[in-house]
Amino acid sequence: MQKQRDRKFLPLPAWIFLAAMAVYHELMLHIWVTQEFSGGRLLAVLLFAAGFGAVLGLLVGLIPSETGAKWTAVGVSALLTVLWMTEYCVSDAYKFFMSPKTILGGAGGVAQDYMAQVFAVLVPNLWRVGLLLAPTVLYAIFCRTGKTTWALRGILAGAAVACYLLGVGVVHLWTPDALLLTRNYEFDTAVRSFGLHMGFALEMTHGAGREEPDFVAVVETTAPTVPTVSQEPQEETEAPTEPPIVYGDNVLPGVNLQELGEKPENRAVKAIYDYAAAQTPTKQNEYTGLFKGKNLILITAEAFTAEVIDPQRTPALYRMANEGIRFEEYYQPGWGASTTAGEFSNLIGIVPTNGGACMKEALQQKLVFTMGYQLSREGYYSIAYHNHFKDFYDRDKTHFHLGYDQFLARFGGLEGITPVWPESDLEMIDITVPQYIDHQPFSIYYMTVSGHCPYSLKENAQTRKHIDEFADMDHSDTVKGYYASQQELEAAMASLLRQLEEAGIADDTVVVLSTDHYPYGLERSRTWQNTRDHLAELFGVKDYDNFMRDHNALIIWSGCLEGKNIVVEDPVYSLDILPTLSNLFGVEYDSRLLVGRDVFSDAEPLVLWPDHSWITDKGSYNSRKNLFIPRGTEPVEEGYVERINAVVSNKITFSRSVIDHDFYNNLAADIGR
Repeated sequence: MQKQRDRKFLPLPAWIFLAAMAVYHELMLHIWVTQEFSGGRLLAVLLFAAGFGAVLGLLVGLIPSETGAKWTAVGVSALLTVLWMTEYCVSDAYKFFMSPKTILGGAGGVAQDYMAQVFAVLVPNLWRVGLLLAPTVLYAIFCRTGKTTWALRGILAGAAVACYLLGVGVVHLWTPDALLLTRNYEFDTAVRSFGLHMGFALEMTHGAGREEPDFVAVVETTAPTVPTVSQEPQEETEAPTEPPIVYGDNVLPGVNLQELGEKPENRAVKAIYDYAAAQTPTKQNEYTGLFKGKNLILITAEAFTAEVIDPQRTPALYRMANEGIRFEEYYQPGWGASTTAGEFSNLIGIVPTNGGACMKEALQQKLVFTMGYQLSREGYYSIAYHNHFKDFYDRDKTHFHLGYDQFLARFGGLEGITPVWPESDLEMIDITVPQYIDHQPFSIYYMTVSGHCPYSLKENAQTRKHIDEFADMDHSDTVKGYYASQQELEAAMASLLRQLEEAGIADDTVVVLSTDHYPYGLERSRTWQNTRDHLAELFGVKDYDNFMRDHNALIIWSGCLEGKNIVVEDPVYSLDILPTLSNLFGVEYDSRLLVGRDVFSDAEPLVLWPDHSWITDKGSYNSRKNLFIPRGTEPVEEGYVERINAVVSNKITFSRSVIDHDFYNNLAADIGR
């Protein structure tokens, strides 16, 4: 009877099945998400996957019971299907692979947002689930395993080591991704280059933080540059010659970073101090203190783009963008964790290296340089607002620590918001402005939501509200829906300007608006039910890279700026907002302790991406292709690309280290704040 039962099953050792399934899962995921084929990357993925499979086969081969080994292999393979499909769904929705820390690192909103989209995309992708799961089901039904000898276990161990070593060799010889294994690690890029399990493994080692930051030596090849800022010409008048103004450094008075670096016993904190002390501080300039004592309204606008701004459709936004400080080239890089990472970069001024958990982790420290904190020290009345749920992304826990005395949102003190999705930015402005307009000086922060995807009439209340205004637009319904949703932000800004002018404080108030991320809800995606790339349609192109995708608009407006025609022509990005505002408001800060730059200073323009790509005034560098494209015809000096690569690496390392090693709390204690 036993032999008859055995003959019903095909002999397939559990270790072979599990090793094959590891390679199968990685291969399928790589095929599904790869947009630019690279033979070297595919070979690396397969070798690393084979090594991973050998490890799994070795582990299951240690189980003495044949039945136990078989069902363990079945369970592990099913778990791989769940993990790999979850990551595929997240990447389909947000165009980034997100680490487990990012997906589950925050309660409430973070998990809701990501996991809701995972479930939404599963139905149209059931065929992928079936494709990944079918071998596991067939193995469970039709196959049996056998015993694994110690000799075979030794072979598996050796095979695992050999595959991983060969994979590393391929990465170094045939791809531009070698530094991703070490100091240039970034989860999304690592998954695309090495496979998902390698992304998880690297996240466990890099995400935990190093004992000591690994800063790279930078060989200086250029002198500080003069910012490209233009202003309308003034009438020439004869005047006596005056000596040039000597501007001081933007550093904390009486604070010596080199001396502070000698105090802590923690080697990581010492290394951060030493790195910062070695940086050249930016100079104060003619714009220092231009906004001293004025009110500040900071706005992170959901999925906003420069394409929205139009003199006829959005006169308020157009006025603010063109009558304030005009930025010719502004970027909000895709930081890889949706809204919360964009907020983080806008408000805190360092690279959000820890994914969706970045805000929660950072705000366990005393962030002494945020505008909320800086202005609160000067006695400003301060509130932060959001028109969606109070606990989305744990904002009810984090935003108090940004320096605001209150955080009000739906179900958290902000009454009167109509319960639709997405909620109205105009309602938020009309409800909240009267709460603070008579409490000057005030420091206010808004996180808007009206521009959130999807953009169909069925799923977006703001699209339904404004769609008739775009009936004659020559675009698809999806792009029209996007424009319509953003029209609620226009209405909110028109109301804000009107209320400021009616109160007579437009000249005494500064409004700063930047996006959190590009509108990923327009990309081709099963999650957002887009069968083609509407983002390309929005941009008016057939194809685009990440540089074009993340090009956006920054608004810094005040009534006192109108008519002055201040234009910033150099590349600028979200990490420049905080140091620029710090200089304009004349608050005490140390420019060496922020990643971005005051755009009016003599600091070299630099925009960086988390995958270590970058743009400067001399060109752009794509790290995935190891390709530098200069601007114009002027050649760059020898060693320029290598120098900027080192600078970018250090800025990302610095950003990760100050969070991982509690640096800001050490700094606050050292400077008495």
